[in-house]
Amino acid sequence: MADFFQLIIQIIKNLGIRRFIFILFISATIIQFLRQRLEHRKHEDETTNIDDIYEMDENGLYPWEVDTDDSPERIPKDATRYVNRKSPKRGGW
Repeated sequence: MADFFQLIIQIIKNLGIRRFIFILFISATIIQFLRQRLEHRKHEDETTNIDDIYEMDENGLYPWEVDTDDSPERIPKDATRYVNRKSPKRGGW
């Protein structure tokens, strides 16, 4: 392990600290880019076409397209109003 650090110190002496850090930064960037590209490729392989997962019915609609009636008559009378409380309140001094 000490030989490894001696080698690093020798490389820094020959290149200079700025060049060494630059080469180290470029190498880390390339490695991260290749790793991300490989993971993205694996994710694309796992996802399949929507036609393979779901089938259209006799009307040519997918399951989530069948019931699209969102008229006020469908809302129950005892329904509570949805309020998004996740965002912080602003301006309340």
